[in-house]
Amino acid sequence: MTRQFVAEHPARSPQWFDAAHQADIRAAYERLLDGGLTDRGAFAPRPERVLELGQLAAASELPARAALLRWGALPAGVRAELLHSWYGVRLAA
Repeated sequence: MTRQFVAEHPARSPQWFDAAHQADIRAAYERLLDGGLTDRGAFAPRPERVLELGQLAAASELPARAALLRWGALPAGVRAELLHSWYGVRLAA
Protein backbone atom coordinates (compact mmCIF):
# COMPACT_ATOMS: atom_id res chain seq x y z
CA MET A 1 0.00 0.00 0.00
CA THR A 2 1.22 3.48 -0.83
CA ARG A 3 0.53 6.31 1.56
CA GLN A 4 0.21 9.84 0.30
CA PHE A 5 1.06 12.77 2.56
CA VAL A 6 -1.35 15.51 1.55
CA ALA A 7 0.98 18.26 2.78
CA GLU A 8 3.67 17.08 0.36
CA HIS A 9 1.48 15.96 -2.54
CA PRO A 10 -1.98 17.38 -3.15
CA ALA A 11 -4.75 14.81 -3.55
CA ARG A 12 -5.42 13.81 -7.14
CA SER A 13 -9.14 14.29 -7.39
CA PRO A 14 -11.19 16.67 -9.51
CA GLN A 15 -12.08 20.05 -8.16
CA TRP A 16 -15.84 19.78 -8.67
CA PHE A 17 -16.29 23.55 -8.39
CA ASP A 18 -13.75 24.18 -11.19
CA ALA A 19 -15.58 25.04 -14.42
CA ALA A 20 -12.68 23.74 -16.56
CA HIS A 21 -12.83 20.33 -14.87
CA GLN A 22 -16.60 20.25 -15.25
CA ALA A 23 -16.27 20.98 -18.98
CA ASP A 24 -13.62 18.27 -19.42
CA ILE A 25 -15.77 15.71 -17.62
CA ARG A 26 -18.80 16.61 -19.73
CA ALA A 27 -16.78 16.34 -22.94
CA ALA A 28 -15.39 12.94 -21.89
CA TYR A 29 -18.90 11.73 -21.06
CA GLU A 30 -20.24 12.91 -24.42
CA ARG A 31 -17.35 11.18 -26.24
CA LEU A 32 -18.23 8.02 -24.36
CA LEU A 33 -21.81 8.24 -25.60
CA ASP A 34 -20.71 9.12 -29.15
CA GLY A 35 -18.50 6.01 -29.19
CA GLY A 36 -21.50 3.86 -28.41
CA LEU A 37 -22.07 2.02 -25.19
CA THR A 38 -21.03 -1.59 -25.36
CA ASP A 39 -21.17 -4.30 -22.76
CA ARG A 40 -19.66 -3.56 -19.41
CA GLY A 41 -15.89 -3.75 -19.24
CA ALA A 42 -13.88 -4.81 -16.22
CA PHE A 43 -13.59 -1.24 -14.91
CA ALA A 44 -16.66 0.41 -16.39
CA PRO A 45 -20.23 0.81 -15.16
CA ARG A 46 -23.08 -1.01 -16.88
CA PRO A 47 -24.40 0.85 -19.96
CA GLU A 48 -27.80 1.44 -18.35
CA ARG A 49 -26.04 2.97 -15.32
CA VAL A 50 -24.01 5.26 -17.60
CA LEU A 51 -27.23 6.53 -19.16
CA GLU A 52 -28.97 6.88 -15.78
CA LEU A 53 -26.12 8.95 -14.35
CA GLY A 54 -26.11 11.10 -17.49
CA GLN A 55 -29.84 11.76 -17.14
CA LEU A 56 -29.42 12.70 -13.49
CA ALA A 57 -26.56 15.03 -14.43
CA ALA A 58 -28.63 16.68 -17.16
CA ALA A 59 -31.46 17.28 -14.68
CA SER A 60 -29.16 18.69 -11.99
CA GLU A 61 -29.11 22.43 -11.44
CA LEU A 62 -25.76 22.23 -9.64
CA PRO A 63 -22.80 22.08 -12.06
CA ALA A 64 -20.52 20.43 -9.49
CA ARG A 65 -23.08 17.69 -8.80
CA ALA A 66 -23.60 17.14 -12.53
CA ALA A 67 -19.84 16.76 -13.00
CA LEU A 68 -19.67 14.27 -10.12
CA LEU A 69 -22.51 12.21 -11.61
CA ARG A 70 -20.85 12.14 -15.04
CA TRP A 71 -17.53 11.27 -13.38
CA GLY A 72 -19.21 8.20 -11.89
CA ALA A 73 -20.34 7.13 -15.36
CA LEU A 74 -16.86 7.21 -16.87
CA PRO A 75 -14.70 4.08 -17.11
CA ALA A 76 -11.60 4.03 -14.91
CA GLY A 77 -9.27 4.50 -17.90
CA VAL A 78 -11.02 7.69 -18.96
CA ARG A 79 -10.89 9.03 -15.41
CA ALA A 80 -7.16 8.28 -15.26
CA GLU A 81 -6.58 10.15 -18.54
CA LEU A 82 -8.41 13.19 -17.19
CA LEU A 83 -6.47 13.14 -13.93
CA HIS A 84 -3.19 12.88 -15.85
CA SER A 85 -4.16 15.79 -18.08
CA TRP A 86 -5.07 17.95 -15.07
CA TYR A 87 -2.30 17.06 -12.66
CA GLY A 88 0.37 15.35 -14.74
CA VAL A 89 1.81 11.96 -14.03
CA ARG A 90 3.50 11.64 -10.67
CA LEU A 91 6.74 9.72 -10.81
CA ALA A 92 7.55 7.35 -7.99
CA ALA A 93 10.43 8.53 -5.84
